[in-house]
Amino acid sequence: MTRSIVALLAIVLVIFTGVKVLPVLFPTYQIHNSQMTFDVVTSLLLGIAIFSLGYGTWATRRLRKELKARSSAHSEALALAQHDPLTGLPNRRRLLEAFADLTREVKPDCFRAVMMLDLDGFKPINDVYGHAFGDNLLRSFADRLAETLGKEGIVARLGGDEFAIVSPVFKDKSEAAGFARRLLTRINDRFEFGDRQISIGTGIGIALYPHDGHAVTELLRRADIALYRAKSSGRSTYRFFEVDMDASILHRTLLEQRLRRAISEHEVKAYYQPILDMDSGRIAGFEALARWTDADFGKVPPLQFIPIAEDCGIISELTQHLLEDACKVATTWPDDLYLSFNLSPVQLQDPALPTQINAILKKFEFPPRRLVLEITETSLVKNPESAKRILTELTEAGISIALDDFGAGHSSLSYLRDFPIKKVKIDKSFTERMLEDKQCAAIVEAILVLSKGLDIDAVAEGIEESAVHDALNSNGCHYGQGFLYAAAVTSDEACSLLESQVDGRFPFSEKTDAA
Repeated sequence: MTRSIVALLAIVLVIFTGVKVLPVLFPTYQIHNSQMTFDVVTSLLLGIAIFSLGYGTWATRRLRKELKARSSAHSEALALAQHDPLTGLPNRRRLLEAFADLTREVKPDCFRAVMMLDLDGFKPINDVYGHAFGDNLLRSFADRLAETLGKEGIVARLGGDEFAIVSPVFKDKSEAAGFARRLLTRINDRFEFGDRQISIGTGIGIALYPHDGHAVTELLRRADIALYRAKSSGRSTYRFFEVDMDASILHRTLLEQRLRRAISEHEVKAYYQPILDMDSGRIAGFEALARWTDADFGKVPPLQFIPIAEDCGIISELTQHLLEDACKVATTWPDDLYLSFNLSPVQLQDPALPTQINAILKKFEFPPRRLVLEITETSLVKNPESAKRILTELTEAGISIALDDFGAGHSSLSYLRDFPIKKVKIDKSFTERMLEDKQCAAIVEAILVLSKGLDIDAVAEGIEESAVHDALNSNGCHYGQGFLYAAAVTSDEACSLLESQVDGRFPFSEKTDAA
């Protein structure tokens, strides 16, 4: 604005100078006063008009540039507000806005699937390898989803390791199932980052538009419910939403709230099931098992509340207080008895686990040689490198490792070779049917021969009949566990079982209460 005023004054000055100076320099140049005034005014107005035209043109161009820059900045800000900065995928806000367009032209006999996904065990991966590695994994995961989906739908990151997909238009439910299977297959391929490889799993929950709802928020909620059911059903699977799942989720939510309180108040107790030395007939040790009785839900099975504790991130707190209680009780047993304790697959990704366990042993002065930690094959499949480091550190401290439910999962003999396993527990699905099923009998016999050759102890689970006990003993099985001997009992009842041994042998019969 200042420049404009200066320019205008300059024009006026030039005109004024011309009018005053010209008559002096050129005497013959005589102009009538009224004519001069008219010329001055005319010149002044003409100068102002010319200046205004030039200034207006310049200002208009400048304004256009500014508006264009602001429009570009606004568009960029809007794009950033609607996309996830880490993966570049649309975020929740963009998904909600785009859903109306995606569903506007869906024909009555067609549908779109709204899918929810998350990464199995992402938090332990983040903790072990660091957030930079976790970010790379999320970006690669997002790329695989977008690559599999193509351009006929939308994939969005909702936050953390949670993703949502709106599928292409399908005509049949089998098409949605096939698309989900393709997603799982692509995700199950190993992720490679330099010299590091990692396998992850996921579940997929599916809700259908318009069958399961019209609002995207409701469809996402129902897909999330189906995702929980998928993850409860096993690794890397999918489930469609069903109406009865709503009641199931409500029950689960209430159970989670009660479990949190029960853990904080130490209401989840350790019970002890004896492990029998078949050769000597005496109790060789006890396995500590979690038991919880709620005032309203009654006796809640471990298969129900342990997965909830894992999903909620409270399994470490539960393990700590159960192991402390078990070690305190085990110090009252004879020195030659061992304590067997189960570890969650989630915990075997925590590098601080050996330190935590050793601190508990030191606190109660419980010898590491008397502790056996039971792990499942799932623990080894998810992240073998991390599992091997943690197990090696535990065994170097004097703790023994047992492979639980051997033969029932993705059994691999390489586990026995590559990991410091000292015991295998034969899954009860084989021992329970070994008398009438030749295949089960052959599997049990093969495991016993293998364990003997590798100098590994074998413990047969699920023994409920004397005939099974005799058959296992005659085939060279040295240790057994099951309702034939005793169910899991309280610490006081465990001491009574020890006192009931006659001449060093534990009396048992098929009349033992298996409840």
